[in-house]
Amino acid sequence: MRKVLILLSILAFMFCLAAGIIIAQKSLNSISEQGNSNNVTRPESSYQQNILLIHVDELQKNQPALISVWGLILYFPEPKIILQPIYPSPIEPESFPLTAFKITQTKNLNPRFIQQVSLQTQMDWDNYILIDHQALSFFAAELFSGDQFYAPDQTNSIISLERGYFSKLCNRLVELEQDGLQQIRWKHLIPDHWRSNLSFDDAMLNWEKLTSPQSPIKCEVFGE
Repeated sequence: MRKVLILLSILAFMFCLAAGIIIAQKSLNSISEQGNSNNVTRPESSYQQNILLIHVDELQKNQPALISVWGLILYFPEPKIILQPIYPSPIEPESFPLTAFKITQTKNLNPRFIQQVSLQTQMDWDNYILIDHQALSFFAAELFSGDQFYAPDQTNSIISLERGYFSKLCNRLVELEQDGLQQIRWKHLIPDHWRSNLSFDDAMLNWEKLTSPQSPIKCEVFGE
């Protein structure tokens, strides 16, 4: 009887040891998978909205050519707008997911492109705006009686050109405040020259949140 008890004790010990090893391996694999995850997350916030501003040559084409990508970041409590160039960039340009840029048959942006840009920038992007040459020219004419927007042939100089354009646009919108976006004849832009997964009503609501506080809105444009 004693030998049977000893044998059962040994078997129970071996079973517990094997179970412990299996559980430990699963835990290590889970940690490894979390460390290698492709999902970049951040806490949702009602105080900030991140938008990819994507400039293409002509939105009416089946596959427009990508010209530039900017990060449009809205801070509501301050209130503040920041424009930060993402592409083209002299820093590791080969890492940009250019091959993932596609326009779907429904004329929307390929979700994989947003995911890849999120990975590269280590920042989640809530929405995107697709805008083409004609739309930029339209904004210039509507808001500051500017000439048409001409994109240079040299890709590496587009950020410098757009920085000047966006700085001027920022100053004008800050000057106009709440009436800024209302002055634009959106029916001439949407959907042929402006597409977004951000609804028009939400865009207007965000603008009201930026221009309603007592403190004046600020707009900063970074770049070359």
